[in-house]
Amino acid sequence: MIDFNLPPQRTAQKEDAAQAAFVAGFVAVVVFLLLLPLQGWLLMLVFGALHGAFAAVPAVGYGTSVLFVVGADILAFTAKKFRK
Repeated sequence: MIDFNLPPQRTAQKEDAAQAAFVAGFVAVVVFLLLLPLQGWLLMLVFGALHGAFAAVPAVGYGTSVLFVVGADILAFTAKKFRK
């Protein structure tokens, strides 16, 4: 008979898999946060170069370019998540 009051038994293999998944997710978040300022700065430089060449392209500051990068990353994440 099964005692439903006891917590389920966790095996060492499941513990290792859960820990590896956590570490992989944590590393992905840290890399994203470390690359965010660099991506924003590069996008700002690209917009500045385009603004210098074409007057129709607006000049974009650092904060706006970082928000563009965050928005693009969110769109890419949701497109990947909901792709069939």
